[in-house]
Amino acid sequence: MRRHNKRTNMTNNEPTYRSKKLKKLKKAPKLALLGALSLLVVGLVFYYNINDIRVDVEVQALMGAPGQLLEGKTIVIDPGHGGKDPGSIGQQGTIERDMTLQLAKEIEQELLEKTGATVLLTREQDESVDLQQRIDMAEKESADLFLSIHFDAFTTNDVEGMTTYHRNSNDQPIAQAVHDRLIEKNFDTRDRGVRAGDYYVLRENTVPSLLLELGYISNEKDETRMRSLYFHQEASEAIVDGVIDYFHKR
Repeated sequence: MRRHNKRTNMTNNEPTYRSKKLKKLKKAPKLALLGALSLLVVGLVFYYNINDIRVDVEVQALMGAPGQLLEGKTIVIDPGHGGKDPGSIGQQGTIERDMTLQLAKEIEQELLEKTGATVLLTREQDESVDLQQRIDMAEKESADLFLSIHFDAFTTNDVEGMTTYHRNSNDQPIAQAVHDRLIEKNFDTRDRGVRAGDYYVLRENTVPSLLLELGYISNEKDETRMRSLYFHQEASEAIVDGVIDYFHKR
């Protein structure tokens, strides 16, 4: 009797066992499908990451490694005025010679960090430097570019804006490249364009040269802007990016 009960119990449990086994078998294809989909997703992520890395490497190879974009180039930055020559003075007491030196140093730092170019300043402090001496430095070093930094002024305070000057048609492309980058910054001032100028440091220079008038110190809005650290950082970034644009299109 006991054996019969035991056998009966086993017989009664068999359908339950088979049911569980069938459920497991039904789940197996689903799990396999999920596993396959997971592997596919991982594969796609890996593929696109590898391709992103490949693109980054190709771009860096084209543009040059960070910090070496203009390696081998020499750029002379000329902070306008200095010493006995203060340049223009604004309504808020802003002195041009101070602003040009401050911005020139910002440009120097930006160039050194981004490009690997050799950078020279015609003056590194508040001192008088003859115009010919500035040109002589650029010619002696066989500079690839001479950048003279200034802030404009007018007899009335309603004139504002930025102007980029060059001497001859050969220097027009780099003048345009730098000017475009400056205007892209939306400094809320008038775009006075790229123009030919008969300034001494342009006229007598034998190396590619630009003179940048980065606002009117006689205009209250322009003067307030040029006194800000934000402007100096953004303007130096724009100028350097313009220089990079030009040399990499040649």
